[in-house]
Amino acid sequence: MRGATRFDRDHPPQGVVWLLGAEQHDERHKGRSDAYDILGRLDDRGELFPMTVDYKRLELDRRRRDSDSFVDDVHDDACALVGALSVGEQATALGGVAVRVIVEKGDLLVLHFAVSTNAARGRLSGLEFPLTEQRFQAIQLGVRRALEARHGPPALLDELRDRSAFPGRLGPERAFVALVERP
Repeated sequence: MRGATRFDRDHPPQGVVWLLGAEQHDERHKGRSDAYDILGRLDDRGELFPMTVDYKRLELDRRRRDSDSFVDDVHDDACALVGALSVGEQATALGGVAVRVIVEKGDLLVLHFAVSTNAARGRLSGLEFPLTEQRFQAIQLGVRRALEARHGPPALLDELRDRSAFPGRLGPERAFVALVERP
């Protein structure tokens, strides 16, 4: 078998290797049905390299993979965050979404989350994804699961409807709070 490939760096966020074609190579059939002849004919007709539809499929596949991996990415990021919590304010990202966390310790561990409503860039596609209700809830769920794994179930985890209840100012953000009983 012989194949033709092209490494395309023009479609970030990462390059892609296109398999342009693969055919059987046989010196006895050179000039008729050999791999090099078939690939050459495709090139002569302008059919060897990726077409607009191929780039659309690439974009859709990357978008789908970004969406499919969002919940897992949030969970992984939330576990790392919960494992490194310290009193005060921290900036991080959960699944690529910018988040500020204010940690207060007392009888309860109080975590205030401010989730940016600005669009986040997909890791694979580089495309912008808005903060939909489903994504916001996925962030809350990821934090809940990370807290449960580390500290047990939170006593409370809910969106702050009263923006003035958030310690500090909120910009273009949605807020939620988590209360965890300290062992």
